[in-house]
Amino acid sequence: MFEMLFTNSHFMQRFLRTRNITDTVSTSWNRDNGGNQLRTLTYTIMLNNPLIGKFTTATEKQVLHKRSHKDRSYRVDTEVVTHDVPYHDYFYTVYSYVISHMSSQKCRLRISSEVKYRKQPWGLVKNIIEKNTWSGIQENFKNLESDLLMEEYAINKPIEDPAKLGALRRRRWILQRNAEEMLPKHSAQHSTEDKRTIPLREVGTKKNATNKTITIIIVAMSIFLIVLVFLNVALFLKLSKIECAAQSFYHVQLQEEGSATLALNVASKQKTQDNMDQTQHVKGVLRDSIALLEQLKTSLSMLQSSFDHLNKTKDWKPEN
Repeated sequence: MFEMLFTNSHFMQRFLRTRNITDTVSTSWNRDNGGNQLRTLTYTIMLNNPLIGKFTTATEKQVLHKRSHKDRSYRVDTEVVTHDVPYHDYFYTVYSYVISHMSSQKCRLRISSEVKYRKQPWGLVKNIIEKNTWSGIQENFKNLESDLLMEEYAINKPIEDPAKLGALRRRRWILQRNAEEMLPKHSAQHSTEDKRTIPLREVGTKKNATNKTITIIIVAMSIFLIVLVFLNVALFLKLSKIECAAQSFYHVQLQEEGSATLALNVASKQKTQDNMDQTQHVKGVLRDSIALLEQLKTSLSMLQSSFDHLNKTKDWKPEN
Protein backbone atom coordinates (compact mmCIF):
# COMPACT_ATOMS: atom_id res chain seq x y z
CA MET A 1 0.00 0.00 0.00
CA PHE A 2 2.78 2.43 0.85
CA GLU A 3 4.63 1.58 -2.36
CA MET A 4 1.51 2.18 -4.45
CA LEU A 5 0.66 5.53 -2.85
CA PHE A 6 4.01 7.14 -2.03
CA THR A 7 6.40 6.03 -4.76
CA ASN A 8 6.43 6.39 -8.51
CA SER A 9 4.43 3.19 -8.92
CA HIS A 10 2.38 2.14 -11.92
CA PHE A 11 -0.75 2.41 -9.78
CA MET A 12 -0.01 6.03 -8.88
CA GLN A 13 0.88 6.92 -12.46
CA ARG A 14 -2.42 5.47 -13.66
CA PHE A 15 -4.33 7.22 -10.87
CA LEU A 16 -2.73 10.58 -11.71
CA ARG A 17 -3.69 10.17 -15.35
CA THR A 18 -7.32 9.48 -14.42
CA ARG A 19 -7.30 12.61 -12.24
CA ASN A 20 -5.91 14.75 -15.11
CA ILE A 21 -2.73 15.47 -13.13
CA THR A 22 0.31 16.02 -15.33
CA ASP A 23 3.92 17.23 -15.16
CA THR A 24 4.55 15.39 -11.91
CA VAL A 25 8.03 15.91 -10.46
CA SER A 26 9.01 14.33 -7.13
CA THR A 27 12.15 14.37 -5.04
CA SER A 28 13.52 11.31 -3.29
CA TRP A 29 12.83 10.60 0.37
CA ASN A 30 15.41 12.40 2.56
CA ARG A 31 15.83 11.95 6.29
CA ASP A 32 15.81 14.99 8.57
CA ASN A 33 17.49 15.43 11.94
CA GLY A 34 14.43 14.13 13.80
CA GLY A 35 14.45 10.79 12.02
CA ASN A 36 11.45 11.61 9.81
CA GLN A 37 11.72 11.46 6.03
CA LEU A 38 10.63 14.19 3.64
CA ARG A 39 9.92 14.60 -0.03
CA THR A 40 8.28 17.23 -2.26
CA LEU A 41 6.00 16.83 -5.27
CA THR A 42 5.03 19.42 -7.86
CA TYR A 43 2.36 18.81 -10.49
CA THR A 44 -0.27 20.45 -12.66
CA ILE A 45 -3.99 19.80 -12.15
CA MET A 46 -6.32 20.24 -15.11
CA LEU A 47 -9.58 21.94 -14.06
CA ASN A 48 -13.03 22.19 -15.59
CA ASN A 49 -14.24 25.13 -13.54
CA PRO A 50 -14.59 28.33 -15.64
CA LEU A 51 -14.48 30.47 -12.50
CA ILE A 52 -11.09 29.10 -11.43
CA GLY A 53 -9.28 28.45 -14.70
CA LYS A 54 -8.19 25.62 -16.95
CA PHE A 55 -5.35 24.39 -14.76
CA THR A 56 -3.40 25.08 -11.58
CA THR A 57 0.00 24.10 -10.30
CA ALA A 58 0.39 22.58 -6.85
CA THR A 59 3.17 21.79 -4.41
CA GLU A 60 2.81 18.86 -2.03
CA LYS A 61 5.14 18.34 0.92
CA GLN A 62 5.09 14.84 2.44
CA VAL A 63 6.46 13.86 5.85
CA LEU A 64 6.92 10.16 6.65
CA HIS A 65 7.11 9.80 10.41
CA LYS A 66 9.20 7.28 12.26
CA ARG A 67 7.87 3.78 12.03
CA SER A 68 6.27 2.18 15.08
CA HIS A 69 7.41 -1.46 15.22
CA LYS A 70 4.83 -2.22 17.88
CA ASP A 71 1.82 -1.01 15.89
CA ARG A 72 3.39 -1.87 12.51
CA SER A 73 1.89 1.21 10.92
CA TYR A 74 2.87 4.11 8.72
CA ARG A 75 1.84 7.73 9.00
CA VAL A 76 2.37 10.25 6.21
CA ASP A 77 1.34 13.86 6.69
CA THR A 78 1.06 15.99 3.57
CA GLU A 79 0.54 19.69 2.96
CA VAL A 80 -0.83 20.77 -0.43
CA VAL A 81 -0.63 24.34 -1.70
CA THR A 82 -2.30 25.38 -4.97
CA HIS A 83 -0.82 28.40 -6.74
CA ASP A 84 -3.19 29.48 -9.51
CA VAL A 85 -6.65 29.51 -7.94
CA PRO A 86 -8.44 32.56 -6.48
CA TYR A 87 -7.40 33.39 -2.90
CA HIS A 88 -4.67 30.71 -3.04
CA ASP A 89 -2.60 32.70 -0.55
CA TYR A 90 -5.39 32.43 2.05
CA PHE A 91 -5.56 28.64 2.52
CA TYR A 92 -3.92 25.25 2.08
CA THR A 93 -5.00 21.65 2.71
CA VAL A 94 -3.40 19.02 4.92
CA TYR A 95 -3.87 15.26 4.82
CA SER A 96 -2.88 12.43 7.14
CA TYR A 97 -2.50 8.93 5.70
CA VAL A 98 -2.36 6.11 8.24
CA ILE A 99 -1.60 2.58 6.96
CA SER A 100 -2.20 -0.03 9.69
CA HIS A 101 -1.18 -3.69 9.52
CA MET A 102 -4.13 -6.09 9.76
CA SER A 103 -2.73 -9.41 8.56
CA SER A 104 -0.10 -10.74 6.19
CA GLN A 105 -2.26 -9.79 3.19
CA LYS A 106 -4.49 -7.05 4.56
CA CYS A 107 -4.02 -3.52 5.83
CA ARG A 108 -6.26 -0.59 6.68
CA LEU A 109 -5.89 2.83 5.08
CA ARG A 110 -7.38 5.80 6.90
CA ILE A 111 -7.14 9.33 5.52
CA SER A 112 -7.95 12.54 7.38
CA SER A 113 -8.09 15.96 5.78
CA GLU A 114 -8.48 19.57 6.83
CA VAL A 115 -8.59 23.02 5.26
CA LYS A 116 -6.33 25.50 7.06
CA TYR A 117 -5.99 29.26 6.63
CA ARG A 118 -2.95 31.50 6.64
CA LYS A 119 -5.19 34.56 6.94
CA GLN A 120 -8.89 34.68 7.66
CA PRO A 121 -11.09 35.55 4.66
CA TRP A 122 -14.51 37.14 4.97
CA GLY A 123 -17.57 34.91 5.16
CA LEU A 124 -18.62 34.54 1.52
CA VAL A 125 -15.06 33.89 0.30
CA LYS A 126 -14.54 31.30 3.05
CA ASN A 127 -17.72 29.47 2.06
CA ILE A 128 -16.63 29.37 -1.60
CA ILE A 129 -13.14 28.13 -0.67
CA GLU A 130 -14.46 25.36 1.57
CA LYS A 131 -17.16 24.29 -0.89
CA ASN A 132 -14.77 23.94 -3.83
CA THR A 133 -11.97 22.42 -1.74
CA TRP A 134 -14.09 19.77 -0.04
CA SER A 135 -15.76 18.92 -3.33
CA GLY A 136 -12.33 18.28 -4.86
CA ILE A 137 -11.17 16.29 -1.82
CA GLN A 138 -14.20 14.00 -1.87
CA GLU A 139 -13.95 13.43 -5.61
CA ASN A 140 -10.23 12.63 -5.31
CA PHE A 141 -10.72 10.05 -2.56
CA LYS A 142 -13.72 8.48 -4.24
CA ASN A 143 -11.57 7.85 -7.30
CA LEU A 144 -8.73 6.60 -5.09
CA GLU A 145 -11.07 4.16 -3.35
CA SER A 146 -12.41 2.91 -6.67
CA ASP A 147 -8.91 2.35 -8.10
CA LEU A 148 -7.74 0.59 -4.92
CA LEU A 149 -10.75 -1.73 -5.01
CA MET A 150 -10.06 -2.53 -8.64
CA GLU A 151 -6.41 -3.22 -7.81
CA GLU A 152 -7.44 -5.45 -4.92
CA TYR A 153 -9.83 -7.36 -7.14
CA ALA A 154 -7.21 -7.75 -9.86
CA ILE A 155 -4.73 -9.16 -7.35
CA ASN A 156 -7.06 -11.42 -5.32
CA LYS A 157 -9.57 -12.72 -7.91
CA PRO A 158 -9.32 -16.49 -8.57
CA ILE A 159 -7.65 -17.34 -11.88
CA GLU A 160 -7.97 -20.78 -13.39
CA ASP A 161 -5.48 -20.27 -16.21
CA PRO A 162 -2.02 -21.38 -14.95
CA ALA A 163 -0.28 -19.00 -17.30
CA LYS A 164 -2.27 -16.03 -15.95
CA LEU A 165 -1.73 -17.24 -12.39
CA GLY A 166 2.03 -17.41 -12.96
CA ALA A 167 2.05 -13.92 -14.46
CA LEU A 168 0.07 -12.60 -11.52
CA ARG A 169 2.44 -14.23 -9.03
CA ARG A 170 5.43 -12.71 -10.81
CA ARG A 171 3.73 -9.31 -10.72
CA ARG A 172 3.05 -9.61 -7.01
CA TRP A 173 6.64 -10.74 -6.37
CA ILE A 174 7.94 -7.70 -8.31
CA LEU A 175 5.66 -5.42 -6.28
CA GLN A 176 6.88 -6.93 -3.01
CA ARG A 177 10.53 -6.64 -4.05
CA ASN A 178 10.06 -3.03 -5.15
CA ALA A 179 8.33 -2.30 -1.88
CA GLU A 180 11.23 -3.71 0.12
CA GLU A 181 13.74 -1.70 -1.93
CA MET A 182 11.78 1.56 -2.01
CA LEU A 183 10.26 1.60 1.47
CA PRO A 184 12.11 4.13 3.67
CA LYS A 185 13.32 2.82 6.94
CA HIS A 186 11.86 3.90 10.28
CA SER A 187 8.52 5.09 8.88
CA ALA A 188 5.29 6.38 10.28
CA GLN A 189 3.65 6.57 13.64
CA HIS A 190 0.39 8.38 14.19
CA SER A 191 -0.21 11.46 16.29
CA THR A 192 -3.40 13.44 16.80
CA GLU A 193 -5.99 13.25 14.00
CA ASP A 194 -7.18 16.19 11.96
CA LYS A 195 -10.53 17.77 12.48
CA ARG A 196 -12.23 16.23 9.43
CA THR A 197 -11.84 12.54 8.58
CA ILE A 198 -12.87 10.78 5.37
CA PRO A 199 -12.27 7.00 5.62
CA LEU A 200 -12.09 5.40 2.18
CA ARG A 201 -14.65 2.74 2.99
CA GLU A 202 -17.09 5.30 4.36
CA VAL A 203 -16.81 7.50 1.28
CA GLY A 204 -18.36 4.80 -0.86
CA THR A 205 -21.23 4.20 1.58
CA LYS A 206 -21.98 7.93 1.83
CA LYS A 207 -22.10 8.45 -1.93
CA ASN A 208 -25.88 8.27 -2.28
CA ALA A 209 -26.51 10.48 0.75
CA THR A 210 -24.05 13.07 -0.56
CA ASN A 211 -25.62 13.02 -4.02
CA LYS A 212 -29.09 13.46 -2.51
CA THR A 213 -27.89 16.32 -0.36
CA ILE A 214 -26.24 18.03 -3.32
CA THR A 215 -29.40 17.55 -5.40
CA ILE A 216 -31.57 19.02 -2.65
CA ILE A 217 -29.23 21.99 -2.28
CA ILE A 218 -29.19 22.59 -6.05
CA VAL A 219 -33.00 22.40 -6.24
CA ALA A 220 -33.38 24.74 -3.25
CA MET A 221 -30.92 27.22 -4.72
CA SER A 222 -32.67 27.04 -8.11
CA ILE A 223 -36.06 27.73 -6.52
CA PHE A 224 -34.55 30.57 -4.50
CA LEU A 225 -32.99 32.09 -7.63
CA ILE A 226 -36.29 31.78 -9.55
CA VAL A 227 -38.13 33.52 -6.70
CA LEU A 228 -35.51 36.26 -6.70
CA VAL A 229 -35.93 36.71 -10.45
CA PHE A 230 -39.71 37.03 -10.10
CA LEU A 231 -39.31 39.48 -7.22
CA ASN A 232 -36.87 41.55 -9.26
CA VAL A 233 -39.26 41.58 -12.23
CA ALA A 234 -42.17 42.60 -9.99
CA LEU A 235 -40.05 45.31 -8.39
CA PHE A 236 -38.99 46.55 -11.83
CA LEU A 237 -42.62 46.74 -12.96
CA LYS A 238 -43.61 48.56 -9.78
CA LEU A 239 -40.80 51.06 -10.22
CA SER A 240 -41.79 51.56 -13.87
CA LYS A 241 -45.38 52.27 -12.85
CA ILE A 242 -44.23 54.67 -10.16
CA GLU A 243 -41.99 56.44 -12.64
CA CYS A 244 -44.83 56.73 -15.19
CA ALA A 245 -47.17 58.04 -12.50
CA ALA A 246 -44.56 60.56 -11.36
CA GLN A 247 -44.03 61.78 -14.93
CA SER A 248 -47.78 62.06 -15.51
CA PHE A 249 -48.19 63.99 -12.28
CA TYR A 250 -45.33 66.27 -13.26
CA HIS A 251 -46.88 67.00 -16.66
CA VAL A 252 -50.30 67.63 -15.10
CA GLN A 253 -48.72 69.93 -12.57
CA LEU A 254 -46.95 71.82 -15.35
CA GLN A 255 -50.22 72.11 -17.26
CA GLU A 256 -52.02 73.33 -14.17
CA GLU A 257 -49.30 75.85 -13.49
CA GLY A 258 -49.47 77.00 -17.12
CA SER A 259 -53.25 77.24 -16.97
CA ALA A 260 -53.07 79.19 -13.72
CA THR A 261 -50.48 81.54 -15.20
CA LEU A 262 -52.59 82.02 -18.33
CA ALA A 263 -55.67 82.65 -16.24
CA LEU A 264 -53.80 85.18 -14.14
CA ASN A 265 -52.56 86.91 -17.29
CA VAL A 266 -56.05 86.94 -18.78
CA ALA A 267 -57.52 88.20 -15.51
CA SER A 268 -54.86 90.87 -15.29
CA LYS A 269 -55.51 91.95 -18.85
CA GLN A 270 -59.26 91.94 -18.25
CA LYS A 271 -58.84 93.94 -15.08
CA THR A 272 -56.60 96.40 -16.85
CA GLN A 273 -59.14 96.70 -19.66
CA ASP A 274 -61.94 97.27 -17.14
CA ASN A 275 -59.88 99.92 -15.40
CA MET A 276 -59.24 101.65 -18.71
CA ASP A 277 -62.92 101.51 -19.62
CA GLN A 278 -63.87 102.98 -16.25
CA THR A 279 -61.30 105.73 -16.69
CA GLN A 280 -62.59 106.56 -20.15
CA HIS A 281 -66.17 106.57 -18.82
CA VAL A 282 -65.22 108.91 -15.98
CA LYS A 283 -63.42 111.16 -18.43
CA GLY A 284 -66.50 111.20 -20.67
CA VAL A 285 -68.75 112.04 -17.75
CA LEU A 286 -66.40 114.81 -16.69
CA ARG A 287 -66.32 116.24 -20.23
CA ASP A 288 -70.10 116.17 -20.44
CA SER A 289 -70.36 117.84 -17.02
CA ILE A 290 -67.91 120.54 -18.07
CA ALA A 291 -69.90 121.14 -21.30
CA LEU A 292 -73.16 121.42 -19.37
CA LEU A 293 -71.52 123.77 -16.93
CA GLU A 294 -70.25 125.88 -19.82
CA GLN A 295 -73.76 125.99 -21.32
CA LEU A 296 -75.22 126.89 -17.91
CA LYS A 297 -72.68 129.64 -17.53
CA THR A 298 -73.54 131.01 -20.99
CA SER A 299 -77.29 130.91 -20.22
CA LEU A 300 -76.74 132.68 -16.92
CA SER A 301 -74.65 135.35 -18.63
CA MET A 302 -77.38 135.93 -21.23
CA LEU A 303 -80.01 136.11 -18.50
CA GLN A 304 -77.99 138.63 -16.57
CA SER A 305 -77.57 140.73 -19.70
CA SER A 306 -81.34 140.66 -20.26
CA PHE A 307 -81.96 141.83 -16.70
CA ASP A 308 -79.47 144.66 -17.09
CA HIS A 309 -81.07 145.82 -20.35
CA LEU A 310 -84.52 145.73 -18.81
CA ASN A 311 -83.37 147.85 -15.85
CA LYS A 312 -81.88 150.42 -18.15
CA THR A 313 -85.13 150.68 -20.13
CA LYS A 314 -87.18 151.33 -16.99
CA ASP A 315 -84.89 154.02 -15.75
CA TRP A 316 -84.96 156.09 -18.99
CA LYS A 317 -87.91 158.63 -19.34
CA PRO A 318 -88.57 160.84 -22.44
CA GLU A 319 -88.70 164.66 -22.10
CA ASN A 320 -91.87 166.50 -23.20
